[in-house]
Amino acid sequence: MPDFLLIVDEDAVLEVMRLVGGEDAVNIVKFLMKNPSKSDEEIASALGMNVKDVRRILHKLIDYSLLTYDVAKDKDTGHRIFRWRVQQDQVLGYIKTQIRRMVERLKAKLEYEQSHQFYYCGTKGCRKYTFEEAVDKLFRCPVCGNMLNYYDNSKLIEALKQKLQVLEKSI
Repeated sequence: MPDFLLIVDEDAVLEVMRLVGGEDAVNIVKFLMKNPSKSDEEIASALGMNVKDVRRILHKLIDYSLLTYDVAKDKDTGHRIFRWRVQQDQVLGYIKTQIRRMVERLKAKLEYEQSHQFYYCGTKGCRKYTFEEAVDKLFRCPVCGNMLNYYDNSKLIEALKQKLQVLEKSI
């Protein structure tokens, strides 16, 4: 397994949090890394945020198993209090899951590229068409009117194969 997946440091954790929950998630996670087992009210107060926004972000992060919590009862009110902690060890699993999803999408793209012939007019901004689509359009680009010519996608296919090889090795 490549080294970049063996080591999940604080910067990697924060970047994953940013991708999942935005900049506010980063601030919340930084706070929780220094102050574990804090309630959503304590987090909101310390960061000067609205408690509803904090809860929304916490729940988004827990949906990806990036946080965990313990539940306690307030002795005075009887309300449940959630105390939140960062699960840094789960970040690696999240990254691997995202890589698996990329692999699946790239495999589908590779299969599509390998199983079709494409035609393209050569005009920037115009798309390429499958053989069947080109026939329907009488080999004329519907956007610019130029002729649709055979498009060699072998370089794209090779690039997809190489990217897949790298990603599959990483998981």
